[in-house]
Amino acid sequence: MTQEPTPEQNPKDESLRDSARELAEKAKELADKTEDFLEDAAGKIKESDAYKKAGEILKKAEVYVENARDELEKSGIKEKLKSLADKLGESAEGLIEKARVAGKEIADKFAEKENKEGTGSPAEEDKG
Repeated sequence: MTQEPTPEQNPKDESLRDSARELAEKAKELADKTEDFLEDAAGKIKESDAYKKAGEILKKAEVYVENARDELEKSGIKEKLKSLADKLGESAEGLIEKARVAGKEIADKFAEKENKEGTGSPAEEDKG
């Protein structure tokens, strides 16, 4: 009986391993070149006028926002809004109380009118 060669002894398998190694090396080289290209491109972008202007604009925007926030804090807007909310709440409570009193007066007048006209409803009068 002849014995089959083991995978380590098979020339086809070794050729495949060599091809795989070569492919891996080429992929690594390509990745290295891509990394270098991206680093160069990033460096060029950072040195460009547009990038510098964008940085200046962002700094100005940041300063503007900080100043606006400081002005709002100094103006006491938070306290003013809280005071307004409190006043509106008190006003609403007063209006609710007035509406309750007016509703009770209307109900009392209606009941009084009903008592003057008769105690029964028209439906009860039809029965009698």
